[in-house]
Amino acid sequence: MPRERGFALFALQSAGALLALVLGGLLVATGAHAQPVTLDQLTDEEAAVELDASDRRDLEQSLDDVITTLEDAEQRGALLEDLRELRAAIGETEEEPEVAPGTGLLGALSTALEEFGDEATPDGTLLDSWTERTGEAWQDIGAIATESDTGDLTSFATDIGIFLAVWVALVGAGLFLARRVSIARGWPQRLPNEPRGWLLAAHLLRRLLPWALGFGVLLGLLYLAPATPGRTTALVLAYAALLGRAVSLVCELVLAVFARGHRRPAVAILRRNGLPRLFLLGALVGLADATSSGTIESMLGHSLAELVALLISGIATLLAGHFILRFRRPVRHIIYNRPFHERRRNTTVNELLRLISRYWHLPVLVLVLMSLATVVVATGEPGDVLIRGVICIALLTATLAITGLINHHAERLDRRPRRISDYQRRLERFGYTVAHLAAWTAFVEASLWVWGGSLFGFGQETLGGRIAQALLAVAITALLAWLAWIVADSAIHRGLTSTMEGRGRRVNTARVQTITPMVRNVIFTAILVIAVIVALANLGVNVTPLLAGAGIIGIAIGFGAQTLVQDLITGMFILIEDSLAIDDFVDLGGQMGTVEGLSLRTVRLRDLDGILHIVPFSQIQAIHNMSRQFGVALIRVKVPHTSAVDDVRALLLEVSEDVRSDPEFGRNIWAPLEFQGVERFEDGAAVLRVRIRTAPVMQWDIAREFNLRLKRRFEQDGLDLATQRISLRMEGQADASTDDTPEADSAPDR
Repeated sequence: MPRERGFALFALQSAGALLALVLGGLLVATGAHAQPVTLDQLTDEEAAVELDASDRRDLEQSLDDVITTLEDAEQRGALLEDLRELRAAIGETEEEPEVAPGTGLLGALSTALEEFGDEATPDGTLLDSWTERTGEAWQDIGAIATESDTGDLTSFATDIGIFLAVWVALVGAGLFLARRVSIARGWPQRLPNEPRGWLLAAHLLRRLLPWALGFGVLLGLLYLAPATPGRTTALVLAYAALLGRAVSLVCELVLAVFARGHRRPAVAILRRNGLPRLFLLGALVGLADATSSGTIESMLGHSLAELVALLISGIATLLAGHFILRFRRPVRHIIYNRPFHERRRNTTVNELLRLISRYWHLPVLVLVLMSLATVVVATGEPGDVLIRGVICIALLTATLAITGLINHHAERLDRRPRRISDYQRRLERFGYTVAHLAAWTAFVEASLWVWGGSLFGFGQETLGGRIAQALLAVAITALLAWLAWIVADSAIHRGLTSTMEGRGRRVNTARVQTITPMVRNVIFTAILVIAVIVALANLGVNVTPLLAGAGIIGIAIGFGAQTLVQDLITGMFILIEDSLAIDDFVDLGGQMGTVEGLSLRTVRLRDLDGILHIVPFSQIQAIHNMSRQFGVALIRVKVPHTSAVDDVRALLLEVSEDVRSDPEFGRNIWAPLEFQGVERFEDGAAVLRVRIRTAPVMQWDIAREFNLRLKRRFEQDGLDLATQRISLRMEGQADASTDDTPEADSAPDR
């Protein structure tokens, strides 16, 4: 056995020497390719080690033994056999396999709970942890009791009594003065329903400023006078009362904003029973926060202060859970109960509000349970989760108050007695929408900041932050595109519906119906394309190929559809210049009729025979529009041979007055009969030309009625219309007088 042990020791020494030899060879081989090292560099190396003489001799002896063993074939074989046995013995010793973590959702949850428990109680169970904490806190209590005497207790009671008396006096005096000021100014003592903004601010200052003043005075006295336990305790109580009053007052302001319609019963319940609980909850949160401060820890001891903070946080958490369950239904009514004209709309917003009103308490209860779990396992700062949750609830309350004021202001503007333009109304609606989005975005960002995150990654050079900022840029682009569309659409509407001199409402309406859809579509498409390009650029997409491709496609379309482009451009200018519109009676240089419709490239005419003509805009050379401003009934009358011109003129005036006195035709005659003189002579008869200014498109009706009444008057007076006269001269009777020449009148059918 000793021999075997000696041989094994020799084998291990030989193996070590062999390993050293191999490593030395590797170092030498590596050094052959390395850079030369100077003396200064060698002296600067902290890891340089100098070998003494004994170590050098031992190394030489080991190398000689290894060389001797390797040169002898028998010893070399024995060494190899020993090394194989050593390797087999090492392989038999296996480590215990590690248990693989659970896979799936249950495995992840169990692993998370185990890590959470290990972090919470690294040295034992929860009971052991709380027992240890209680013991340490009891030691702190014992230390305080040992160090304190009767004089200290008397001094503590005196200091806290004096400071609390000063605080109560200041708060009471401030409340009294605020009440007197409000009475003098005629302000209501109780906040009314749906108050104005200035009344909310005045109520907040009147109710909160005295509490803040009392706390500020105590804080100043504590800096001026030596800090004693009694004074510090009084300051902590004043701080807790101030925080509780602030929480209850802010909630009261929010409830006042939402107190309208069917929400008033729920608001009354929360005012009567909820505000005192909110005051207590805020005060407990303030106590937990103050107890965790370094001043209180130095006064009570770390263990006792931590235990007190945990207990207060647990009580506040339980009170918050009780408040949520107790007032779940009133809050639900406040969320969903809105005016009937808004609730009856089957919109996505209504469905979302209904869902939130039913299940709003569940995420809040989860937050409360998380805070309670943190208190129980006592991980991190005492009450840290509760304080963050309260801050988030306060932010939510402030956001609801702001959005409520925005809605209230918007409803007041809608009830204005004076009429406003559609342009102003749309801009106001856009502004209110942007205000709502800004308020809720700020709430989400602030809430994430409270929990150590960020929605848009401001100040964080991370991938998520860059993505969020790109999405924010896209959202801003969409809002700007919306604003541009509102401005452009309102400008189009105002420009097309503006009053034109001499035009009626019917014509303006027809023009709006004609051109508005086309222009709106063109402008909307342009804004949409620009917005999409900008959004893609914000997302990091290279839009240069898209723009180049769009340009090439535009050029190809322009060359391939020249006639179509010509129709579109001509039609656009015709419609913009208001050359024709629906219901106009026009002559397009070959086609005459009433305009029944207009499209992007054609006009549809219905002629007097009822035939529908579709004419492309590019084929229109001239437009004769007879429906604009006024019409003229041009009438020509041949004077009978047996009548005088003045008599016929008087007869025409009488017929004109007769037509104007007719209610059916008189409203369409805008001027009296106008004589333009003798136009020409035909067959020996004078032709008088007269005209009557009429309403548009009514000139033909007036002319027909005038001719009808003129014919009846001629027949009534026994006058014949002027007919052709032919003079005959018989040959062979040259000496006959011209007076004896027979004359024949004929009236050919014309």
